[in-house]
Amino acid sequence: MSERKRPFQAAPTARAGARPVAGALLGERLPALIDLWRSSRNLAGRPESGAVLTRREIESAGAALFALQRGLTGDRTLAGSGYMEDEDLLGAYLLYYWSVSYMQVSLALAERPSSPGRVLDLGSGPGPASAAIIDAAGASVPGSRLDDLVLVDSSAKALDLAESCIARGRRAPARLEKARIDLESGQELPEGPFDLIVAAHCLNELWRGKADALRRRRELLLRAGKRLAPDGRILLLEPALLATCRDLIALRDGLASESWRVLGPCPGSYACPAFAAGPDRSCHAQSPWEPPEPVASLAKAAALGRDSVKFAFFLLSPAAGIDEASPKDRRVVSEPMLNKAGRLRYVLCGEGRLETISARADDAGARAKGFMSLRRGDLLRPDGLESRAGGAYGLLPGSDLGLRLPAPETAP
Repeated sequence: MSERKRPFQAAPTARAGARPVAGALLGERLPALIDLWRSSRNLAGRPESGAVLTRREIESAGAALFALQRGLTGDRTLAGSGYMEDEDLLGAYLLYYWSVSYMQVSLALAERPSSPGRVLDLGSGPGPASAAIIDAAGASVPGSRLDDLVLVDSSAKALDLAESCIARGRRAPARLEKARIDLESGQELPEGPFDLIVAAHCLNELWRGKADALRRRRELLLRAGKRLAPDGRILLLEPALLATCRDLIALRDGLASESWRVLGPCPGSYACPAFAAGPDRSCHAQSPWEPPEPVASLAKAAALGRDSVKFAFFLLSPAAGIDEASPKDRRVVSEPMLNKAGRLRYVLCGEGRLETISARADDAGARAKGFMSLRRGDLLRPDGLESRAGGAYGLLPGSDLGLRLPAPETAP
């Protein structure tokens, strides 16, 4: 592995009031995904093969998608089973979950744009996370290009597809390496240093069903952390299921106890208050999304609701003192909730506790301050609030929400 060729570049953070847009280049990648899926089934070049899937193709892929969805987010019998060696299931992932994962990673990256020189993708599958990183870096720092991308997965089929998907994008890394590694084996990880390491929808499938699964996953991340550059970061991302979210939060808290910094979405490295609130509590990101084709048709064929992108993620670094958050910052961690008294309320997270902020739904002053248009994920630094009972706050005429960073939204 070559030495690190250039320093990590952080792009300007999105200014307050401008909602970052994520996933703008997904549409350009969809034709390649369809073509690769058809090629794997010897369907490419037929007269009916166009830019969109035919009805027969939707029905075929939809049946495989239904089985894949049940096995990953329903009964979860496929999680950690090597399902990417199955041609039908891998094809369904390519046509549907590839785009969903791409959007999730794009949204996670949109808040803290950067241009990493060297990237390690753990459990890469067919490469949606890496493609999102490549596209996001090029959008945030025009003209930038990854020097090195290393893909790690136990499936040779998935690695080959990842290479093909990435090669067909507008941007490509200067150097791409594939490493077939079973992450449960304890095998050495590729040599660093890396500016960014990503593990998307990967950790929850490792050591699944083992009593010490969380400990082993944490040890894997500690080993990965040793492959980071001095200012490097790790992005962890999982499905928005209660169990997978809570497991990820437990890993986050464990790493924070090892003096790792939590750079996002939490406004601090304190223990997660949602996790401590009880076994039925968790936290996730969510953004409205109007999925493009073929994702929309496949979701309908498999009877899957798909009007938003939901996921859990954390951006962390073992580097002490980097990107310290202000103790005054608060993250909106709920949708707006209207109570019987006519007050609109949001849950905020900050300084290791959950708080609420509310205002009457017909309060013109609150509306003028932007209160009614807050979204889950917005980062605030409120000032001049009215203190109410039970850790609650209200808006006064002189209150300031202090919107520092709006949550990103999906590209149209």
